[in-house]
Amino acid sequence: MRHFLTFIFSVTTLFLLSNVSGCSYNKVEVWQRGDLAKSVMLRDASSTHAALEQHTYSAKEATAGGYTTGAGGCGCN
Repeated sequence: MRHFLTFIFSVTTLFLLSNVSGCSYNKVEVWQRGDLAKSVMLRDASSTHAALEQHTYSAKEATAGGYTTGAGGCGCN
């Protein structure tokens, strides 16, 4: 029984040490950010298209700000 507990303790210790060693913090330097940035992660690929869409939405809603929900121009959300 004692050998079994020693074995379980050893396996658990090795498992925890192998997982904890993968947790590290590496700060991304300013000159590396351009290499890591992906165009796929942009919300809007075209800033001109996004500006026109925002202009159309605010003209339709008669409001200014974010455009997360849509409704008619009558003001009855």
